Amino acid sequence: MKKLLLIFIFTLTSSYGVTEQNMKQVMDTKTKQVIKILKDNALSQKQKNKKSIKIMDPIFSYSTMAKISLGKRWKSLSKKDKKSFSRAFERKIKHSYIDKLKLYKNQKVVTKNPKKIKSNRIKLITKIVGNTETYKIINSFYKKKGSNQWYIYDVNLAGVSIVQTYRKQFKAFLKTKSFKQLLNSL
Repeated sequence: MKKLLLIFIFTLTSSYGVTEQNMKQVMDTKTKQVIKILKDNALSQKQKNKKSIKIMDPIFSYSTMAKISLGKRWKSLSKKDKKSFSRAFERKIKHSYIDKLKLYKNQKVVTKNPKKIKSNRIKLITKIVGNTETYKIINSFYKKKGSNQWYIYDVNLAGVSIVQTYRKQFKAFLKTKSFKQLLNSL
């Protein structure tokens, strides 16, 4: 019970990623917190969105996601453009996350044990089990250099990588339009 309480407190106060040792417990706890918020009829949809994002924010590396999604083009950007793109991409990811939250209809959530792919890469599978369908979500974590913290850099939902999907879209967009137009479209 003490261990569970410590994990719960950690997830509420952490402004960092997660450690490898507590990854499953932290993700499971965060997921349960979000589900509790989604079930709270006293909250408006806007309040549910804000509270859910606040719980999940510390474990996402939006800047890494932005960098990967832009591919080779990232290196040619100025610091200012990288920062602007990262902010816009973060807003887009959060908006997408909020849209997905609306799909929750009281399904059962099962978090599996993390699987280490490389010394600095871990996959964590969560299954959303409904009455007729089961969805698999794979959270891809990377270990931040020089730390013991792990952050999500991609989410694969039903076989579709968020980062790779955006990467393909951005690449196609940039073939005919400018970076500034891409930034404005986000």
